[in-house]
Amino acid sequence: MLTKEQIMERLNYATATADTTRGSVFSADVPSDKMRYIVAIFLIGDRTTSNAVTIEKLKSGHATPPVSGDYETIFNSVPIAPTDVRPIPPTFDIENPIIVLEGGSNLSVVATSKGPNVTVIYWDN
Repeated sequence: MLTKEQIMERLNYATATADTTRGSVFSADVPSDKMRYIVAIFLIGDRTTSNAVTIEKLKSGHATPPVSGDYETIFNSVPIAPTDVRPIPPTFDIENPIIVLEGGSNLSVVATSKGPNVTVIYWDN
């Protein structure tokens, strides 16, 4: 088990803009020999439109391109006001991830309209 200090050294982030079609947060699936521990997600409004953002896990071993059954909804239709910054969870602990992605999986986001920013804080083992 890693210490809190070791986890802090591994903390990283990824950003994506949510659109009306699914998009991956990470540019590539989690490497097959890794586990990705997501500790926080920040949804940031686009300053013009209210939105609802759905966060899904793209399952390991998915088809290319993925089909609808390859996704598992993690957070469904989270509302985000135009000027809102919404952390999921409201307070987080780097030692207690909210989502664990195994090798070959990814995180997907989709919004009711284009524009919200999604920032994911994570670490890999």
